[in-house]
Amino acid sequence: MPSLQWWTDGFPDRHSNQIIHCSKREVCRVTDKRRGRLKSDAYMFYASSIEIQDLPLPRNPDKNVWALYHEESPRNMPELMHEPFLKLFNYSATVSRRSNVPLTFQFLKSLDNITSAKYFVSTEKKNSYLNYLAPILYLQSQCCTTTERDVYVKELMKLIPVDSYGDCLNYKKLPLDMKEDYLNKLNDDAFLKFIARYKFVIAIENGVCDDYITEKFWRAIQVGIVPIYFGSPTIEDFFPNNKSAILLTQYPNPKLLVKYIHQLNSNDKLYEEYLMHKIEGVISNHILLDDYAKYPFSKDGNVRKFECFICHKIYKRWRGVRERAIVNESHYKCPKPISALSLAVNNENQWVHVWEHALQTAQTLFEYV
Repeated sequence: MPSLQWWTDGFPDRHSNQIIHCSKREVCRVTDKRRGRLKSDAYMFYASSIEIQDLPLPRNPDKNVWALYHEESPRNMPELMHEPFLKLFNYSATVSRRSNVPLTFQFLKSLDNITSAKYFVSTEKKNSYLNYLAPILYLQSQCCTTTERDVYVKELMKLIPVDSYGDCLNYKKLPLDMKEDYLNKLNDDAFLKFIARYKFVIAIENGVCDDYITEKFWRAIQVGIVPIYFGSPTIEDFFPNNKSAILLTQYPNPKLLVKYIHQLNSNDKLYEEYLMHKIEGVISNHILLDDYAKYPFSKDGNVRKFECFICHKIYKRWRGVRERAIVNESHYKCPKPISALSLAVNNENQWVHVWEHALQTAQTLFEYV
């Protein structure tokens, strides 16, 4: 049977060899133990754990394939932002819908989460909470991001109250029962009910990549808060309805955004246009519905789906079907870091220098391999 090997350590969490049954006719052995170089039919790499000084070389595309798995932003592996690095691999599982095994909806467990009123708080109640809550919620733990979201929020706070919890710009404390180890409680009922009282939430991703849409957006949609969003250029494909989030790209500076927030705060009907997925329980965006049908959250695990995809490709090779498969930029499209405040590249941002250095590394590595 074909042999598939996770070359990177620590992902997935396996302690021994496994036999996976992908279909009646396709069975593969998966291991995370190195049993000699160039003896596997496929080498699989978890991007965040790749050590570029330790690769299964020499690369022999006639004898084995390389496959890339990454569900995160390029923060941990900035070389991913460049095509020379991506071209080292034959197949991919990434956040992009154009990858071979898309992980696009990893943070949306079910379409029912979009329309469910379990955590939804009416606009009337939210308005009453404004007596002691700010209209906008901000909760982040990573404080130095490629999008410079803290820089944006600092400017926003000069113009409108923002309740900022978490590790970044911390101006308000979480309740005692949530404060300790809050990062592991973000999906608890108590936490979701706590944040559902707010009218708006800052949802700025830590990277600008096509289809990279995290829990920052989906959690707001789940509980019925209006996200103030910056990140994926393809975000509108994921709106439940025509209006589901306020995009910073449409309000290109904090003053314009605050003016619009005041307008929504004084007009309940206008505000509720952003919450039709809760108030009427409808999803009218057929792009979202169609794509979720193609790439649903996998209860059996996206890792196993990826392994079986590679297993199938090896069997096709054994049957004499040869593919010229090479990962390209569309599988993981992340441009040079863009600031949420200026909506442009800030050359003073350290992540811009990381991006440029990573390009040199990616080119050198591709030539070497």
